[in-house]
Amino acid sequence: MTGCSQPAPPAYPKWAKEVQPFAPSPSSDNAFDGYVTAAREAAEAAVVAGEDGKRRDFSLRTNVRPFERRMLIERLASAVRRFRRSSEQDCDFYFAPKNPVEGDSNEQGWRMIRNSLIWQIEFAVERGDLDTAVSLACLATKAGFDLTGGAAANADIGLQFADDARRAIAPHIFRLNSAQLSRLTAGMKRALNALPEMSQIAENEKQNFLAGVDWIQEHYRAKTLDQIDELLGSYVRDATTHLKQVRKDDREKRPAYFSGFAKEAESTADWYRSQSALPVAKRAKAETMPLAKERPWRRYATSLFGTLEPIQARYDATLARTRLMILAGEVLRQVKIAGVAPSTLDGFTKELRTDPFSGSDFEYRAVGAESMVYSVGANLVDDQGDTDALFNAPDLTLETKAR
Repeated sequence: MTGCSQPAPPAYPKWAKEVQPFAPSPSSDNAFDGYVTAAREAAEAAVVAGEDGKRRDFSLRTNVRPFERRMLIERLASAVRRFRRSSEQDCDFYFAPKNPVEGDSNEQGWRMIRNSLIWQIEFAVERGDLDTAVSLACLATKAGFDLTGGAAANADIGLQFADDARRAIAPHIFRLNSAQLSRLTAGMKRALNALPEMSQIAENEKQNFLAGVDWIQEHYRAKTLDQIDELLGSYVRDATTHLKQVRKDDREKRPAYFSGFAKEAESTADWYRSQSALPVAKRAKAETMPLAKERPWRRYATSLFGTLEPIQARYDATLARTRLMILAGEVLRQVKIAGVAPSTLDGFTKELRTDPFSGSDFEYRAVGAESMVYSVGANLVDDQGDTDALFNAPDLTLETKAR
């Protein structure tokens, strides 16, 4: 009887790393603890009881009127103070992998803090308090870069912090005096030193990819594959149909299926990680990424593994514009002091003057007190600083306006 018994079914591996939930410590010297605590405080403060007794969650609002902004700035003041104190410390981002339908509980609070900081910069500029505007812009940029240290979704929030702060202060850079310009560029340099490498984001996102494989595997195991179609959409239906058929030969086909699926998750993230170290001009096209010949999970992979390409593009642009902000500020400061712009960028470090798109120095023009510094942008062609209403193309520039 024993000799005729069926062998045990193959195991279900756990593909993503298992990490304990994060518990912030009030005594920690890690900025991340304070950022998380501030996010939770801000999320609570964003819920406001109206005169009609209804509770309104402003973290879910996309359109907030000026008087509501001032009210929220006041309500969020305590959380923002904690956030600001935390930004003065070094940040070690605590990353825990998440499956495709699992959100970040800190996201709404961080977005409300970002909104408060940007509104405060705008109000400070309106009343001519440029010292406060500079200080808040540096704070938002440094904290934003700290928050970029997780995976793609975290990086998206963090880069948006920095982008919004820069867009709020850049149009007014010509109004700053030499001392304010010095504080601005010093703060931006400190923030830039906190920006994680894109390779770290890709490595963390790899774990999210693997958590997605675990998530599909859990639905397979629970025989709830139809729920995947409901959550990811009809595009993945062919992949789901194939996976249902795998159950007929579970012992032979299932281990190979999920092993191959997980291998693609890893190789996709590793490929983007290797490309991230290169300037845009030297990166290979995505079509050259090595993939298995047989890919029955292809539609799942397309839905789950497509996050690194857009975040890489955003990272490149934010990095370029942060460097441009520092360079433009330093050049303008020299003009304020000496009355003439430097003839070249040679006085700045190689890293600071390197365009992430071309891999060479940023384009620079200077005549007397007038100057222009910009990136060649995604088309990798010097279009003499010509750009569109969003300052993105064909050349990528700092979001300034005519003096």
